This record gives sequence, C-alpha cells and structure tokens, in this order.
Amino acid sequence: MPLGNSGIGPGLDGSDPARQLQEYVRRGASFSGSESHVIFNNEEGSFKNVSSITGLDSKDDGRSVCLTDWDLDGDLDIWISNRSGPQIRFFQNSNPSSGQGINIHLSGKSCNRDAIGARVILKARDNLPQTRTVTAGSGFLAQSSKTLHFGLAKEDVIEEIEIFWPGNEAQIISNVVPGNYYIEQGSEPIDLKVRSKEIVKDPSPFKETFKDRTFLSQRLPLTALFERPPEAKEKPLLICLTVEDCKVCAAQKQEWKLSPPKNVHLQLISESNLALSDPEKLRLIQLTYDHFFDISERKIPTPISFLIDQKNRLCAIYRGHIDQNVLLEDCVNIHIEGTQLRSRSVPFSGLWASKQISSARPLNFVEDLLDAGLLDSAANYINKEVNSLKKDELFPMLLKRLEALKSDRSVP
Repeated sequence: MPLGNSGIGPGLDGSDPARQLQEYVRRGASFSGSESHVIFNNEEGSFKNVSSITGLDSKDDGRSVCLTDWDLDGDLDIWISNRSGPQIRFFQNSNPSSGQGINIHLSGKSCNRDAIGARVILKARDNLPQTRTVTAGSGFLAQSSKTLHFGLAKEDVIEEIEIFWPGNEAQIISNVVPGNYYIEQGSEPIDLKVRSKEIVKDPSPFKETFKDRTFLSQRLPLTALFERPPEAKEKPLLICLTVEDCKVCAAQKQEWKLSPPKNVHLQLISESNLALSDPEKLRLIQLTYDHFFDISERKIPTPISFLIDQKNRLCAIYRGHIDQNVLLEDCVNIHIEGTQLRSRSVPFSGLWASKQISSARPLNFVEDLLDAGLLDSAANYINKEVNSLKKDELFPMLLKRLEALKSDRSVP
C-alpha cells in the first residue's frame, strides 16, 4: 500500500522499512551510529590513524569539512558542520610546526571575479612544484576557502609563482616570500597585514529572548484539532503554549498583560496543565509542530505559538518571542492567497523557478496521526476535512489503512 510520507509500501512481514528509517532520522538519530570522526595522515604513502592525537575524534554526526587558514598563521584550520548540535565546530591548528605557508587570494578582471578555474603553480628551489586550483565547491555541503594555501618547509625558497587565469595567458610572479597575499589579475601581489592572530575564545553572551517566525504558504486546515471559542469567531486565533520555568515565556506573558495583541484572540496554554488535563491534545500540538519542521518527538522550543485564521487554517508558527508589529502585519495579510502568499512566505525576494503554487496536503498530516497511533484523532480529522481529503487520489487507500490499523488494534 504505497501511502504517504515514505512513498513505499510495507514489507512482506507487514513492516515498512522506509517509513521506519524516515521516522528514525526525524527523531534526530544518526545514520552513522555516533561513530567517532576519523582522520588519517599520509606519511610517505602510508596512511596512519591520527584521530585521537589531533583532537578531531568527536562523536558528532558530522556531514562536511572545510579547510582554511583561519588565523593566517601558515597552517590549515578545520571547520566541521554536523547534522545535529553542535551544528558547527572550529578546530584551530595550534600544533608546533617547523614549516611555513603562503596564502594567495585571487581576483579576476577579464575572467570571473572569484577567479574560479584559475590554476596556480608554486615552484620552490630543489622541490617539486605544487599546484592548486580555485574551485567553487570542495565536498558534500562544504566550501573550503577560495584562498589557496601552500605548505612549505622552513628552508624552502620560492623561485616563482605561475598563475593560469581562465581564458588568458599565464602570469608569472617572482621574489615572493611566505605570507598572505591578494593578487588581482595582471597586478603585483599585495601583502595582507594580519591585525591579530589571536582568536577570541569568549562565547557570545546568552540571549534570554529569541524569535523565529514562519509564515506558511501552505495552509493546513485544523478544525478537528483546535476548537475556536465563540468570541474568536471573527478574529484570527493565536494559540500560545508556555512552560513555567521559561524566561522567554514569562517576558512574553508580561508584555501581553501590559499591551494585549491587537486584532487577534489570544489563547494561552500551560504545557504542564495540558499534560495533566488533556495529554492527547499536547501530543497533537507536538505533532503539528513536527509536521511542518519535518522532525519527530523533539522538544518544542517554548513559547510556541500558532496563528489560525477564521477558516481554521494554520497560517503562521512563531517560536520564541513574538514581535507585536510582525503579528499585526501577519493578521492584516492573513487572507492573501496565490503568488502573493508564496512571495510573503520567504524571508527575501527573488524569482520563482516554477509558476505552480503548491498547497497543503492534509492526507500527509493524517498519515502522521496514524504513524503516531492517534487513530481516533485521525478519524476525527478525516470526518471534519473529508471534502479536502476527497480531492487526493490516495484518499481511498488512506481509509483502507485506517481500517486495517483499527482492525489490528481490536485483535487481542
């Protein structure tokens, strides 16, 4: 039964490996099984594992590596990005070295400004030439610095640097010593002065407030999940989930107490109270959040707020503090549709590659409910949103899946 988010049917034993794998990843798990990072040193044609002594053997779920001489001290430093937190790590190369280095940043004139494709050959006395090429990509989800780095021994003497600019003749530069240089096409190198090689190690101060807003271009109907109070019939509904020990929550509630949000009906919900009185509704809030951010069962950042229009469609999600002016503007624009809505849902302007405007697919949300075992909530949602769901060609199969799950539940 090829249904829903996995796009693949269950196996012969009733399992669904694709769906299980997707759910595993959405919960923040790693494909690698928390294996330590490994780094090998090429020593005279033989690779040696130097992971531990370099300090790079962390168990982060690493995805990409970038190399650059960040502190301009002649050796390469490393940036690693991870799928989960910490999402980025910086490793400063502080190992004592008897060598030296030269960094060359190229700028094109008749060719592209970034000098992509330029090839540099460095010739040192009594040594083989070294070659580097300026590229616009260096690995999976990674881009190392376009500044070219050449490592040299202490006794090495640079005889000349030959630059092959894209589409042009070679440029030869002589009388260069190790250091940091900026070279514009056809010009002599400019020595880059380093203000300080020290890296500030103090972390950024912790911010007690944060704010993040997602104005949705795909409006999901939520009549079955959130009841609209009679006094909110003519206004957008803002549902805000808070916790007691959250400084951002306390600051937001105090702000609203002094200056209530305009043109919207505010409904404050305490997470701890809801966990006692209606735990299933708390699960529905969690699942709604997970659905839009493609994650599963991770802690929701609080306060978390949902803006629902008069048609009971989810229009915006706010994580953290809500700016009053932004909320007012969203309420004014809550009824826009089509291309205007799509353009407003992104944080910057641009040209769209496709003229087709996609809409929310309630069937996928029902599948999330079924995956979570919320069969009664799924049935209630289908009953309330049947007119929208009927338009989906997979709706009959969804009903069969719901009946199959109900049948399995009834079997002792």
